[in-house]
Amino acid sequence: MRIGIDLRIADGPSGQQRYLWRLGRWLGDAGHDVHLLVSRHAPPEDVAERTPRATVADLAGLPRQQFRRRVRDLELDVLLLNPERSDHYAGIGANLLRPGYGTDQYRQKLRSFRNPLERGARRLLRALPPVRGKRTRERRFYEGTTPTPDVVAISDRMRTEVLDTYAVDPDRVHVVPNGVDVETFCPAVREALRTEARAEFGLPADALCILMVAHNYRLKGVRPAMDQVARLRAAGLDAHLLVAGRGTSRLQRRRAAAWARARGLVGATHLPGVVHPVTRAYAAADVFLHPTWHDAFGNVVLEAMACGLPPLTSPWAGAAMVVEDGVSGYVVDPAEGVTLHRRLVELADGEHREHMGRAARATAERHDEPTNFRAMERLCELAATRTPGPVR
Repeated sequence: MRIGIDLRIADGPSGQQRYLWRLGRWLGDAGHDVHLLVSRHAPPEDVAERTPRATVADLAGLPRQQFRRRVRDLELDVLLLNPERSDHYAGIGANLLRPGYGTDQYRQKLRSFRNPLERGARRLLRALPPVRGKRTRERRFYEGTTPTPDVVAISDRMRTEVLDTYAVDPDRVHVVPNGVDVETFCPAVREALRTEARAEFGLPADALCILMVAHNYRLKGVRPAMDQVARLRAAGLDAHLLVAGRGTSRLQRRRAAAWARARGLVGATHLPGVVHPVTRAYAAADVFLHPTWHDAFGNVVLEAMACGLPPLTSPWAGAAMVVEDGVSGYVVDPAEGVTLHRRLVELADGEHREHMGRAARATAERHDEPTNFRAMERLCELAATRTPGPVR
């Protein structure tokens, strides 16, 4: 099959980009003619040399008609498209959609805004014509072609959201949870890097390190996480918060530093920005915290579990479907501060933490990348059979 994958950014830092990159390479190894469609940022000069199993198509900055012509000339059997934020694909009918960030629903994300005025302003923003237009174009990817495309829902929660939002055939919405590279993310690597990583981030050797991997501090719950670390320290625990991620803006980074100062967490909150490779952050940690207000999946949860870290995540993360509450991790609404605190206190116990970490690793092994990639290959074959040629 000739398969095109909407990669957007070559060598992007997000878990989403890393996953799509590896999926393309695996499909290339399986004998398919794979084209990684880079549409937002031009790839580094050597990226094609480092990707011998797939072709990198640099579409960044092309006018719309030229963009469409380049995609059409690829004569793809399957176009795997992330329909959110994909205005440049308008008018191109993809036959396999994979919403990696969510649908045009926004209700759950609004809970991340604590200020009622800001929350109200966000609601008003969605009513403006440019934003409504983007939502209309997103809807057309699902409803604007006949037959409707197949849809990969990366969690049970996402399948429900897709069916609640769009008029699509339920038989065409398939749940395929994300997979994780269990060789890169594993307890042995974490143990080997632990001492060096702790020194790098300025963490005391015996401190309880609570890790978050988050680029959007507000949406992923950094502020309530700081509240919990402050409570743990007030109770006598030497707890530290490590946040691996850049923040969405300079303003957000300044706010995070101000939150830490206001809670007396200077020296106990560590904001190193992007950590590459991210395995160094997992190596420094004892507990993985992901109290997100919204996440279509949250690959970082699976990465942490593969490293043997017990996760404490939110029911609003799709990855909650792979966490057995109380066995391989905990699932707690970030609004339930008392329960969140109780679970963190339990995870401060080293023996309990290790037992839960082993269960987390066993779960991650059942969700390894080859299992996911084989499922995605089957869906590509199905989409190519049902809908001949993705470009109308």
